[in-house]
Amino acid sequence: MSSSRETDAVQAYYNLLHGKGADAAIMAHRDAVLSELCPMLENQDCSSAVYRKAVDDCLEDKPAQQWPELLTIIREFYPFWRGDVKAIMQYADTVGFELHLIGWQPAVIDLQSVWPALQAEKFATSELWALNGYVKALKSMEQKPEMDIEVRTRMAKLMLLRMRDAPLSEKNAYRITADATLPLFNLKHTRHIFLNAVREFYYFWAAHPEAELMFKQLQPSEIM
Repeated sequence: MSSSRETDAVQAYYNLLHGKGADAAIMAHRDAVLSELCPMLENQDCSSAVYRKAVDDCLEDKPAQQWPELLTIIREFYPFWRGDVKAIMQYADTVGFELHLIGWQPAVIDLQSVWPALQAEKFATSELWALNGYVKALKSMEQKPEMDIEVRTRMAKLMLLRMRDAPLSEKNAYRITADATLPLFNLKHTRHIFLNAVREFYYFWAAHPEAELMFKQLQPSEIM
């Protein structure tokens, strides 16, 4: 493999950004991020594990407050690097790209203080519907140990707690909350568990009519 894969991916990504109306400042910001990320991907297998490690290395020395915006760019670029035409077309035709700065952010918290209290936290009926559905789905997977279920359940509770103050107009509240919460976990392994838990829990939080089926289709979890 050669760096031409990364060069081609960047060019395709930039072409679509230009088509979406990205200005010079937006392009310069993305160029700075990808200039650091792409050398870590060169001559590597085109796999989610490789990309995940490069992302970990890229974010390692960055302040936590920068992570949400950096993760947006990194997430956008991923299907271009993988050559996933279907995912690229979905971006182009539906979701689009986050060309502007993120507005709302969840309140700053001390994870060491909040984490133990999550067990006793009271949740609304709508929140409990999502939580109970997620826990049921987790318990249906035979390979999930009890400790893993407990950790993922608390991570789902943490997401719900942090989204309570999100304005109704913020359609990306779930993603923004996930990106802002990720750097609170110091260990890379725990971050990966959190990312998988967030991906699994999303369908229950969004009240997807086939949430349990979507959950099962994610197993085994593989996430950027």
